Amino acid sequence: MEQRPGYVGPLILLAIGFTLLFNNLGLFPWEIWGRLFRYWPVILILSGIQIFARHSKSRLMYFAAVFLSILLIIGTVFFAWSGYPRSTGMDLRDAILNNAGDNDHNFADLDNADFSDSNLNGADMNFASMQNANFSNSSLNGANMNFADLKYAKFNNAGLKGANLNFADLKYADLSNAILDGANINFVNLEGANMTGVRIAGVNHGFARTSRSTICPDSRNGPCW
Repeated sequence: MEQRPGYVGPLILLAIGFTLLFNNLGLFPWEIWGRLFRYWPVILILSGIQIFARHSKSRLMYFAAVFLSILLIIGTVFFAWSGYPRSTGMDLRDAILNNAGDNDHNFADLDNADFSDSNLNGADMNFASMQNANFSNSSLNGANMNFADLKYAKFNNAGLKGANLNFADLKYADLSNAILDGANINFVNLEGANMTGVRIAGVNHGFARTSRSTICPDSRNGPCW
């Protein structure tokens, strides 16, 4: 029996390439990778479809399997881009507040959560969705929030010394009077963010994206800085 060529590997590489391209173009947020990770069983499904297709005698069945796999990949990326899956945000909020720095709270859904006046030093919230979250007057020194979705989040008067927010989306976030000394905010989206009175001594901010509407504390080292 003729065994037809595999196709799952090339399709996955194409999906990764297009997703990275859309990240760079600003069409997809970087935190989509955290949601995509939750869909890893799809790879097993695709592999199963491929095995069936490669051993099928029907050429039509083979191309139908390829088409089905493409639809499955597109659907997976679409659901991740749409914000699924979502988890129990407020339960995770309580866990973070009680065990900050000791537990893994990555990929959490914490949209609209209130963390004001909290101690979150060293908390791990990478890839988390925290749109409109309130971190006002909180201590986030050494916190890890890489690839996090922080659009419209409030960090006014918060302490973020040594925090890691690489690839985070801080569009229209309020960072007024925050302390970012030694923080890493490389590749961050700061379009429209309010950074009035921010302390930025020793901040690493390579390729941070800003706009004319962004209010920044220092412009001596390039746009908005």
